[in-house]
Amino acid sequence: MSDPAKKDNVFLRIVKYLIPWKGDRPSEMIRKVVFVTAAVVLVVSLTGLLTDVVNKANDTRQNESLSELFHSGDSSGNTSGTTSGDASGDTSGNTSGETSGSSSGGLPPATDTSGSEQEKEPAEIQEQFLPLLEINDDIVGWITIGGDEPFIDYPVMQCGDNSYYLSHNYKGEDSVSGAIFADYTVPITAESQPDNIILYGHNMMSGEYFAMLTRYNNYKVYDSKGLEWYKKYPTVKFSTLYKTSTYKIFAGMLVNTRESEGEVFDYINYHDFADKAAFDDFCANVLDRSTFYTPDVDLKYGDKLLTMSTCSFDYDRSRELRWVLFAREVREGESEAVDVSLAYENPDPLYFDYYYSVAGGSWGGRKWPAEYIQDYSY
Repeated sequence: MSDPAKKDNVFLRIVKYLIPWKGDRPSEMIRKVVFVTAAVVLVVSLTGLLTDVVNKANDTRQNESLSELFHSGDSSGNTSGTTSGDASGDTSGNTSGETSGSSSGGLPPATDTSGSEQEKEPAEIQEQFLPLLEINDDIVGWITIGGDEPFIDYPVMQCGDNSYYLSHNYKGEDSVSGAIFADYTVPITAESQPDNIILYGHNMMSGEYFAMLTRYNNYKVYDSKGLEWYKKYPTVKFSTLYKTSTYKIFAGMLVNTRESEGEVFDYINYHDFADKAAFDDFCANVLDRSTFYTPDVDLKYGDKLLTMSTCSFDYDRSRELRWVLFAREVREGESEAVDVSLAYENPDPLYFDYYYSVAGGSWGGRKWPAEYIQDYSY
């Protein structure tokens, strides 16, 4: 039969060996303090890691459930939103804007900007959104990329600032993964939407949210897919509460967010275009920086744009770089098909000081064909 006193004695010796104890020599005291500190750091780190894993698993489960709910109400039965192949035979740091402190509630009241005093029929909300709005009336859309097995398939949120959904999921619960959300500056309503809808989403190590957007970077440092990813998934399906559209991807760029690292292209502040000159200038700046070109997807004033922004961890995680993908809405009467065989790499994208300090070189100037933008010259 074991001796309880002996067990207690062994336990006490272990404790005294690991924990600072009265009478310890200075060297022993230092060793034990270092051990205890390391043990505390390890426990805290493991707890944080375990919490992240649990939170991400919970997010994944909830997102899959919401996706099933949304698509079960899609009368078209189409979840792909992508067309590939030859046409002859797809946040985070501060992501812009002020922080109002508002974290809930619906969008601002819709206003009639048509100038007509004649009463209009209210726009009808698409059926698949009705059960989602019962969960959270901050939901203003849904984005899908990836064919029959989409790699991006999430609700799009919009509230009174660009901070809340960095750390809250679509239910408004605390979440390290956040949610996909639209820039708050111009509300997406039944009557209007910005000329350029800007969406933000985290680049999660788990591959969730906007992480897979970085695969469109044909100059990606790690695991570059070249242009193959674009050629496989050249379009995006984006639905607002009132309309479902397909968008054709036409550019992607690596963006610096710190003036200390060089030029900052302020893409997050281009929501509406006052005239053709403003639209052309924005598109030209995007094409200068794009790592690839898509000749089958031209641009013209009046096109509606979709901008998708996420963090890029190439080069240095501390640099707060962004990878940004741009698409334009399929025009009325235009085919959704894209001749991806025409796509090619931009051999000389416009970058910023930090990039050139790492990779060398400098920009050689604008080289893309001016006809990419209708009625434009440079």
